[in-house]
Amino acid sequence: MGVSSLSLALALTAVIPTDGGAVPSASAGVSTADAIVAADPEFAAPTPIVGLSLEETRQQVAETEVALRVIVLQKQNDDRALAGAKRAVSELRDETLVIADNTVKSAIANYRQTDLDGGLFVSEDLNDGLRANTLGDAAIVADTRAFDDYRDKAKDLQLAEVNLSAEVDENDELSARVAALQEQLEQEQSWLAEIEERELQRAAQQYSATESRWAQARGNKQGFYLLTCPVDGEHEFIDSWGFPRSGGRQHKGVDMLADVGTPIVSPVDGQVEFRSNQVGGRSFHLTADNGNYFYGTHLSAYGDSEGRVRAGQIIGYVGEDGNAAGIPHLHFEIHPGGRGNPLNPFQDTAAVCDGAQY
Repeated sequence: MGVSSLSLALALTAVIPTDGGAVPSASAGVSTADAIVAADPEFAAPTPIVGLSLEETRQQVAETEVALRVIVLQKQNDDRALAGAKRAVSELRDETLVIADNTVKSAIANYRQTDLDGGLFVSEDLNDGLRANTLGDAAIVADTRAFDDYRDKAKDLQLAEVNLSAEVDENDELSARVAALQEQLEQEQSWLAEIEERELQRAAQQYSATESRWAQARGNKQGFYLLTCPVDGEHEFIDSWGFPRSGGRQHKGVDMLADVGTPIVSPVDGQVEFRSNQVGGRSFHLTADNGNYFYGTHLSAYGDSEGRVRAGQIIGYVGEDGNAAGIPHLHFEIHPGGRGNPLNPFQDTAAVCDGAQY
């Protein structure tokens, strides 16, 4: 009858993996991760993001961080799915082995119960092929259903292992993408750190140069915020910080008395804006390059134009606008670090001006 069904069952049983190990990859000798990176330029080692501004580089790093978080989450989900698939294949493998074992045992038991010569099972004079054929015939006659169940289960196992192999490859691809994005992010973060360091060095050099100009402007006097006196002409002022003002207010600046039309100059390098208000009338708002804010009001007129100014450039003229009550003067304020944080400007103004009265 040829090779018996039992022989085929025994042969199939022998090739079912029993160690529960990983399903072998189709590309033996080369890792899937290496193959993915080599084949797909998107996941090749990135080059530093040269040519982008500091803000653009920060944006690029932020986008890469988001992309990495997304792919890591996808990889974690895929890891769980892959673990479930491996457990399912392992269970199916165990079920197939049990059915194969039961099929063999059933064949032997049914053979022993037949009227065939019992010596056929143990005789050393008969060849193994005849014994296997006889056992196979007995299995087919006695337990065809068990053998059909085994063949169906073996086909299910074979299909499940093929699918698992594909899932392993997909998981390896995700691992390669995670590794590539991690490498890209590390390089971008390194490049961002270099750009930020250069910006800090540039700012430090600029600040040092400005500090030097301040030191030259104030000589041996104590002062910090001003490069030059804001009133370019004869003037005088006292320390009037905290003096009471109308409406329960307190004085938050220094009043520099001078004739109407005396030039007012920018005390620092920065950006100036001109605006008017009900209390002070014509006013200037000056923001220094280092972020400090200066306010002056009661002007009789503005300078030539708003925008970028250098220390010593005319930005207005002393007047008696607003609630100056007929007394021409410049009300002058200093806000270190930005508007809303005024300090007593007397000492710093006195450091660069000649009209301080003690």
